[in-house]
Amino acid sequence: MRENVKILMEETGCDEGQAELALHSTGNNLEKAIKSINLLLRYIVVLKGKFICDQTNVYGQFIVISHLQQKRVVRLGAIVTYDPAIYQGTLDCKWRDFEKRLYADRLSEGCAHELIQKLEQNLNWQIASDYRKSFFQNLKDRNYEETIGILESIISKSLEDSRLKVEMDVEELNLSQFKFPQEPPILAEGRVNPSLNEAGESAGRKESTIVLNTELVTDGSSSSVEIEKLRKNDLILVKILDSRDIAQYLSRLLGGCKGEEVVPLSAIVEEVRDQGKQWVVRTRFSPGISGVALVEKRATVRRLKSEKFTIEKKKFYLGILGLALILGIILYILIRR
Repeated sequence: MRENVKILMEETGCDEGQAELALHSTGNNLEKAIKSINLLLRYIVVLKGKFICDQTNVYGQFIVISHLQQKRVVRLGAIVTYDPAIYQGTLDCKWRDFEKRLYADRLSEGCAHELIQKLEQNLNWQIASDYRKSFFQNLKDRNYEETIGILESIISKSLEDSRLKVEMDVEELNLSQFKFPQEPPILAEGRVNPSLNEAGESAGRKESTIVLNTELVTDGSSSSVEIEKLRKNDLILVKILDSRDIAQYLSRLLGGCKGEEVVPLSAIVEEVRDQGKQWVVRTRFSPGISGVALVEKRATVRRLKSEKFTIEKKKFYLGILGLALILGIILYILIRR
């Protein structure tokens, strides 16, 4: 019974009490318990939205799909364009139709692919860090006005427009209504790598992830570092060199090519792993879209921002703030005398 409770919690994301109740009601039948949980619990929240920037005359749409129990973004997507017709698009449609329409519109003229990439990265990063507690708590409590406020803040800063208007619609789904198909990692030759699948993709992973074949931008500039010095959440430059149709489609959406030319994209480092004479580097473009690259052992890669640098910068600002407070207290005491 206890083992089934643990399995059920891992498979569905339910808590212990819900798992025990589901197993008890199904006579400890694990398969039936999973189906009953999936039909009952609405853990998936889909935010469909559109926005208009009055100052910059930019228009856009976004979709953010979140798992409340796991407090994470399953995947997100956005479009930023100078075409006002995008803002006229309806939000009153099924989330799958909305998502398909969003990605189809990203292939049209007028799309600002650099702004799209910047917006998606900021949404992904800030929801997972700066707003993690408040964002998911507001979703859980159905405080959608507060949720809109958080998204407005992120989008406004990303697009540098304080006069931003956001409209949003919400869909709540159970786990049966939302499926998480898996994609195997792809190596440079386009082959599935079983060892990488075991290390990088756990059997129980429930996330729709497309893994693209990539190449790291290596050079001898001052910002280059050795591969083994890369750390999780470092920001590096990569190129998408994947010949599959879906990869070419995503590369265009992400801004990874201009005409026939492949251009570098910034990506977040997820994992660096030793594999014989090479390194395996996993990166993330956005939730649901990852990259895998094989790199020679002595190669260096161009790093745009390190996680350590971000932490040190925060410590520096906190130190300055602390010093200012101390000086303020000393000044106050002197004045009082």
